[in-house]
Amino acid sequence: MQTFTVDAPDISRAWLDACEQLVKLPGTRAFHTVVRIAQPLREDPQLRAELDRLRSARTAPLYSIDTVVNTLFPVGLAKTCQSHEELAERYRTLYPRLRKVRRNAHGTYFGRLIAYPGADTKTEPVDQIARVISRMDKLRTTAKWRAVYEAGTAHVLDCEASAEEEPDTAEDTEAVVRAAALDTQPRDFPCLSHCSFQFDTAAGSVHLVAYYRSHYMFDRAYGNYLALGHLCAWVAQQAGLKPGTLTVMAGSARLDCTKAELSRIQNAVAHPPLFGPGE
Repeated sequence: MQTFTVDAPDISRAWLDACEQLVKLPGTRAFHTVVRIAQPLREDPQLRAELDRLRSARTAPLYSIDTVVNTLFPVGLAKTCQSHEELAERYRTLYPRLRKVRRNAHGTYFGRLIAYPGADTKTEPVDQIARVISRMDKLRTTAKWRAVYEAGTAHVLDCEASAEEEPDTAEDTEAVVRAAALDTQPRDFPCLSHCSFQFDTAAGSVHLVAYYRSHYMFDRAYGNYLALGHLCAWVAQQAGLKPGTLTVMAGSARLDCTKAELSRIQNAVAHPPLFGPGE
């Protein structure tokens, strides 16, 4: 099986390393890939600028990276909110308007994370991120557990644990995107299946693992990595913790750019300009 693992200090290096692994493989495709990023909000400005330029230069321009980011985490909106409750309420108010945009016809990732369809007899949507933040805050103050694992399955369990109950099962704190009853097409939304947050008592930080059914590296992956970094940082901030590492696993990863486009990005990183803009 064609696969690879990447460990990198920042998003830009991680993305480029993954692409360089894929370009060497037959069909530029790999399975069960792992990309681990130490600082998931840190970028190389030269790589980002060249990637933005190449995306917009295509005959059919791709969405900007910022647009991809905001599908998974609304960075601009979050900056104006003091709490997760405020962010979730304002986003849910905007959600009907966002769903009118064709690319959001099935919803958005963040919409699923803060308003997952109710299961069983409960019809109210579940704010999974609020539940994760609450759990992390409790773990921070009790310090009895080294990690909490949110293992996504087919649906979210809506029942809330009592205030005194310890998070001793995966189901208590899962953060799922895919809804089995709604997402019946194998190639449609969502490619992101679930997120898993871990509390690191030694470092006082939150680590995030995300699983994608498939990942298109040029079209989506860079924006996805950056959005997940923002999501991890938001959960950490709201729980009084520090953001930790990001690990992204993909069932299938594909390099959907030409070798010439990848070469231009590699050259931009290897030979940055002597002076920045305006210098």
